[in-house]
Amino acid sequence: MSELGKPDLALYRERVTPNLGTFAAVFVLLPSTVIVSEPFDLRVGLVIGLVGVLGIWALLFFRSPQIRVTKDNLSAGRASIPRNLIGEPKAISKEEVFAERGPKLDPGAYKVFQGTVKTAIKIPISDPDDPTPYWLVSTRNPAKLVELLSKD
Repeated sequence: MSELGKPDLALYRERVTPNLGTFAAVFVLLPSTVIVSEPFDLRVGLVIGLVGVLGIWALLFFRSPQIRVTKDNLSAGRASIPRNLIGEPKAISKEEVFAERGPKLDPGAYKVFQGTVKTAIKIPISDPDDPTPYWLVSTRNPAKLVELLSKD
């Protein structure tokens, strides 16, 4: 919120959804449900399958983490931090992301992963009272996010 109680305008917003392959894999439940229900009633199987697939798709979309940058704050997932408490962000390439999420990962880091997104951003935390060394956040636009967060 700004000083006047108005919400800050988002300079950047991203919902980090799973890739289309994930949604396609869930769609396989529809024909499977229809085939299983075939001895009883195809229409019931079709309705149950459609409701199931649409419900899972909705969960995949609405439960996806969001990144939001305003003039004063950075939010990723459920956490938010003032921008003046973050250090110089670094884009993590497709080649580096496995190591950053695995062997190089600090257990104290704040993590917002979307497994099907192969790029990320690493944001050091400069708050001396915060035990979190950095945030590691999956994003499809790491260069744009680094550029935006690097501006004063």
